[in-house]
Amino acid sequence: MDRHEQQQQPPSADTAQSFLRVFEPLSRTLENPVALGFLGLAAFFIIRSIIVSYSKGPERFSMKSVQQASVPAQRDFTPRELAAFDGKDEGTALYIAVKGVVYDVSKSRGFYGPGGAYANFSGRDASRGLAVSSFGTEVLKDLDEPVDALDDLDQTEVDSLDEWAGFFAGKYVPVGRLVNPAEPAASASASESKKDA
Repeated sequence: MDRHEQQQQPPSADTAQSFLRVFEPLSRTLENPVALGFLGLAAFFIIRSIIVSYSKGPERFSMKSVQQASVPAQRDFTPRELAAFDGKDEGTALYIAVKGVVYDVSKSRGFYGPGGAYANFSGRDASRGLAVSSFGTEVLKDLDEPVDALDDLDQTEVDSLDEWAGFFAGKYVPVGRLVNPAEPAASASASESKKDA
């Protein structure tokens, strides 16, 4: 036999058996129904993630969309009026204000209702607390004071607040705006000027 004929010969039985030995664990895995089930689930999730990542889904959320969106002002709330929606009464809606927008967070009563992690913000303006990542009562203004202008926040805190505002805008329904309480001196002088006229 010359060299050329040796290369053309079919593989020997030893080569075929070594080839089968390599695939033997795979063969045993395919015979086991539990392993086959896990393999099928893994394949499903891999294929699904590939399809989802390549399919054109809804436009991703951006802060620009929140800043450009108009808030339906169904109602204006002063801080004291907003406080009535603190969730302490199970039948009352639960509202929180973020950057001047009042949101109905009733569907997340476990977070914002009594005993929840964010309960201090219920019925209040949560803007400063969210900006500075503090959930204590020290970040809440008195109910009769003007709405917090947030002028003293640094850029990191402003960015944090913007992210929170985007979260609330994407998850909860806006029900109105947070407005300053009427100043007693201004309303008293307005009524006196009407008497004089």
